Amino acid sequence: MVMILMGCFLISPPVGEDSLGDVKVDYTCANFTDQLLKSMDMVDVQIPIWVINLKRDVARRDFMVEQLERLGLAYELIEAVDGSTLTDEDLDFYSPKKARKKFGRELTPGELGCSLSHIRLWEKMVKENIPEVLILEDDLLIGKMLLAILENREKLPNDWQHINFVNSTAVKPIGDVIVDIYRACIYLDFPYCAAAYLLTKPGAEKLLEGCNQIYRPIDHYFTVLGLKSYGIVPQVVSLTDFKSSIGKRKSIGIWKRKYQDFKEMILAILNFFGIKCEWIVHQKQNVKKWLSSLGW
Repeated sequence: MVMILMGCFLISPPVGEDSLGDVKVDYTCANFTDQLLKSMDMVDVQIPIWVINLKRDVARRDFMVEQLERLGLAYELIEAVDGSTLTDEDLDFYSPKKARKKFGRELTPGELGCSLSHIRLWEKMVKENIPEVLILEDDLLIGKMLLAILENREKLPNDWQHINFVNSTAVKPIGDVIVDIYRACIYLDFPYCAAAYLLTKPGAEKLLEGCNQIYRPIDHYFTVLGLKSYGIVPQVVSLTDFKSSIGKRKSIGIWKRKYQDFKEMILAILNFFGIKCEWIVHQKQNVKKWLSSLGW
């Protein structure tokens, strides 16, 4: 009986308070991790964290704030652009004609507001000479390992300009482990998502250069502009089931979209080798004139 009582004492959790350095820990707390995180100082990951949120989306904002504060991350809330309030002057960054011709449809007000929200953050990065930024939308579940990834950014691929934390496409892990079981990865298809990503200033400059007249949703440009883009596997961030603030996107058909993606990829490759868009357009016009002279 004595041995049984001693065994129970040894395996039972201690009751009351103990000390981890300057942090007092209450072992009777139902959620030990939450209390420990709340007791710690804000984690300094040496990078700004910007959270995009529409002013009217209070529930989303509260949801993100609770997560980030529980993780001890400093952040800044950035008011998103409401696409329904955009004027013609606000839309000088958008070409509806090119959207109809190259993307198969015009963008919705929600897509335009989302696009402009991201573009303004890229402009802020460049204007204020900020080397790296973590940009988050407001419908995310954030894993604790995101902190470890941010604290070990030196282990990311040397040439990275963009790290996409959310994707639903097939990936291939590359390089050494960043931390624990997490590695960088490349995409085997187009990862259309701008919900959570790391961005460098050169990456922002490349995006701004290619987005002066957008004609497709903003998350497409991370791929079609030839950005040095990678992901993290397994994922440390995932989407929630919040209803989209962008609204329902109109479908253009999978094969038409694949064809458009193929054209954009070829254009990005040509640009990489120094062949400018103006030269491509000029040659296209010459071919049209030649075909017209043949009666085609």
